[in-house]
Amino acid sequence: MNIQKILAAVTSAVLLLSLSACSKEDMDKAASQVTDTVDAVAEKTEAAADAAGDMAADAAEATGDAIGEAAEAAEAMADDAMDAAGEMAEDASAAVEGAASDAADDASAEMNKAMGDH
Repeated sequence: MNIQKILAAVTSAVLLLSLSACSKEDMDKAASQVTDTVDAVAEKTEAAADAAGDMAADAAEATGDAIGEAAEAAEAMADDAMDAAGEMAEDASAAVEGAASDAADDASAEMNKAMGDH
């Protein structure tokens, strides 16, 4: 990846310096720069890994929240459906009772009429 390219470039630079017979001071400076570069790359890699971990955790939390909200919505819809079904059953029962009462009243009236006519 990028780290390998950077390390290869830095290593190449150090080798070129050593082959060109640089002084010990120059070599120490180059080694120090290599160490600094490696440390900087490591820090950035660690920061990127931390950020990726945080993003994954946030995504998991958001997914969990969405699933919880969907479950609550489904439960609320089921409760509403049960309430509506109960109300419809009560209305149907009242309508049947009303129709039965009307039919009984009509039958009673017809019976009274028939008995009164005899």
